[in-house]
Amino acid sequence: MLKLTLAFIQILIGFYWAGDMARQNPKINDFVAHLEDGYGSFNDRLKDIKVIEGLAALRKLYGYIAAISFVLFFVLPILVGANRLLAGFISTVGMASVFGWFSIKWCMDHKKAVAEVGSQAGLLIFGPVILGAFDLLMGTRFMTILWESLSRIPAPAGFHIPYLTNPIAIGGCLSLLFAVFLAVYYLIAWVLTVPAAFFSAVLVLLPVAVARMVHTVAPRKAFVGFTLVLFTIATLCLVWL
Repeated sequence: MLKLTLAFIQILIGFYWAGDMARQNPKINDFVAHLEDGYGSFNDRLKDIKVIEGLAALRKLYGYIAAISFVLFFVLPILVGANRLLAGFISTVGMASVFGWFSIKWCMDHKKAVAEVGSQAGLLIFGPVILGAFDLLMGTRFMTILWESLSRIPAPAGFHIPYLTNPIAIGGCLSLLFAVFLAVYYLIAWVLTVPAAFFSAVLVLLPVAVARMVHTVAPRKAFVGFTLVLFTIATLCLVWL
């Protein structure tokens, strides 16, 4: 089937390259002219796209796909009945789109993303120390009771939870624990999002690179260059198959 498709593409391109001999029909000639003009303007816009602009557009696309997947996940079972394979496919596409959206947002708008959760992170880190100070000033035992409850939780093998009574020390330990957790989360976020963002950047750069190559090959009529690139790819695929 793939070979037939590639051969059909080569036939169409050969028909186009025949020029006026193949465009004697006015309708065919008008259609090809419209195709050439449309692709020419599209290629001119595409070759000038910057990576940042392309990633921003791709992030919007990821968001739309995620929203559509979410709706389809609940609507399709009602329309066509339960289908595990279809539900699994839609959920996978939706989760991948959400992750793609988040990876671009995290890498492109990192400072803004951190600023959005900065107040919550600061409260999580410094909150226990502040509560410990309040306990010390007001004579309450909130942090002590909290620490006693935590100390009853079975600790991992080889780890000993010390018994603390000073509310400032308890707050400091909890603050340190939350700070380590956030630091690990921050590191994991980078480790996971950078490859995904790189893949998204490749998705943007590849068509831009093709558009620039087409413009280099055929600067006056981009569609001719596109057919040349497409014919080359189809031929190489047929040879490989």
